[in-house]
Amino acid sequence: MKKISFSYNWNNKLNCNCFTTFRVKSEKYNIGETYEIYLNNVFISNAKIIDIKTLKLKDVNEWIARLDSGYSQFEFDKLVRTMYKNKFQNIDDVDFVLLLLEKIN
Repeated sequence: MKKISFSYNWNNKLNCNCFTTFRVKSEKYNIGETYEIYLNNVFISNAKIIDIKTLKLKDVNEWIARLDSGYSQFEFDKLVRTMYKNKFQNIDDVDFVLLLLEKIN
């Protein structure tokens, strides 16, 4: 089974039945597929992707930023730019996805 790993439980979202995660777009993520969710290499649960929204960093609004991370839109933008500063020449051109997941018992 595919895995989605977290290093931090942003906004305590992994404690919820449904949660989002903001990731670089990848063929790895598909609606309807089930993934093992890990936090710092510790299994949390299985979850299924319910929906996927493709967007650029500039498209992240206050709602998305705060619900996904607990940070303001400005802080979220700064955080993402810091996280990916050495991975992309121009982060503004990168396609991201916002995954909507639901835990499976």
